[in-house]
Amino acid sequence: MNIATTKLELAKKLIDTDDISIINHIKAIFETRTDKWFDELNDDVKASVKQGILEADKGEGKSHSEVMKDLKKWLKK
Repeated sequence: MNIATTKLELAKKLIDTDDISIINHIKAIFETRTDKWFDELNDDVKASVKQGILEADKGEGKSHSEVMKDLKKWLKK
């Protein structure tokens, strides 16, 4: 299913519903969603994210699959 189909199906469901709680939830999602989420992080978290991006750009760090393997080993201990 592509995004256009999903949007149309959701729009139809929204039009067809009389459930005010669903309508209010959807409205709240749109009202609280922001594209400035990074700007809303505290300075320590921003610095950590930026450091992680720099390390990844240098090829440092581990892939997701490597981290998951390590985590599984750690959890078994």
